[in-house]
Amino acid sequence: MDGARVASRPSPQTYLLALGLILMGLALSTVSLWAWFQGVEPRWSVVLFGLLGVYMVFLGVDEGWLSGLEVTPTALRLRSFGRWAAYPLQGFEAADAVRDILGGGWQLVLLGKGREPLRVPLRRYANARQLGQALLDALWLQNKDLLVMPRLAYRFGRPPCGVLARRK
Repeated sequence: MDGARVASRPSPQTYLLALGLILMGLALSTVSLWAWFQGVEPRWSVVLFGLLGVYMVFLGVDEGWLSGLEVTPTALRLRSFGRWAAYPLQGFEAADAVRDILGGGWQLVLLGKGREPLRVPLRRYANARQLGQALLDALWLQNKDLLVMPRLAYRFGRPPCGVLARRK
């Protein structure tokens, strides 16, 4: 399975969440602008809420159109705000899953001795299960003694899952 890769595909829920964030940000910015012209005091609070609204708009754009991930047998690539960051998968010894606070999707947490924990957001991708299984396969290809926590094994299965590595 050389040259194999699995890339994220946004789902309709991804776009709904993104549009919700954008609309809330625009509403907050509009109310803050209105409050500024009405002379609401203290002015710093109006500016703070306006900036929070602008941040929410940017977060919505990133969530819907500028973020993604890609799994290969040797590396993980994460995209945020249109910029890719590559992470080699050597050295990870354990994997777990937690709920993502933004949108309620899953985050895979990769742990390794001497490495910072790496959080991989699966968000609301249409192929989140396949991405999780591909990541587990890639980690297992790098470390056959990979420790998969029960919550993660229940959700995605134990490697090899058959996405990037052949099943036993």
